[in-house]
Amino acid sequence: LQKNWIGRSHGAEVNFGTTAGDTLTVYTTRCDTLFGATYMVVSPEHAMVKEWLEKGLLKNADAVTAYQAEAARKSDFERSELNKEKTGVKLEGVMGINPVNDKQIPIFISDYVLSTYGTGAIMAVPAHDTRDWEFAKKFGLPIIEVVKGGDITKEAFVAKDDSAVMVNSGFLNGMTVKEAIPAMKKYVVEQGFGKEKVNYKLRD
Repeated sequence: LQKNWIGRSHGAEVNFGTTAGDTLTVYTTRCDTLFGATYMVVSPEHAMVKEWLEKGLLKNADAVTAYQAEAARKSDFERSELNKEKTGVKLEGVMGINPVNDKQIPIFISDYVLSTYGTGAIMAVPAHDTRDWEFAKKFGLPIIEVVKGGDITKEAFVAKDDSAVMVNSGFLNGMTVKEAIPAMKKYVVEQGFGKEKVNYKLRD
């Protein structure tokens, strides 16, 4: 229980560009799946959302501010309940840019991302993360398999053992997840768009 409460995890902070010229930094323990990131999700309180609203970059500003107000009324516990219905609003007017393939991907705000954990922004890999998979199904977003071994049309494939092998992932193809995580960490550091990071769930 204490281990879970402290919630120490080893991962990487990865910088995604945006079409607004800003950088969105995400924290991930699964940087091996970067090629499978098909959208991004930021917490409704994220500073960048505020900035884009102030600059008038969001075409659906009313929907965004209404969702922010709704999220503000919920507790962190209510927001992070795994089994609840996924809600969110796509930010119209700004796209994220995946640093490994330069593809433009949509950015959503959703209350399942908390501003108090990590960077308040995530890269979503729906093929290999259950919450991202549910969200992608609801909003009709692409689900790209980058770890072979499951049936991603039915559910996210989250195995990390030696049977899980990388596909559709450029230089990682053929590696197991265990080999791919350090290889991708090294790559993001060498390419200058990320760094290794240890994170904790524990808060003051």
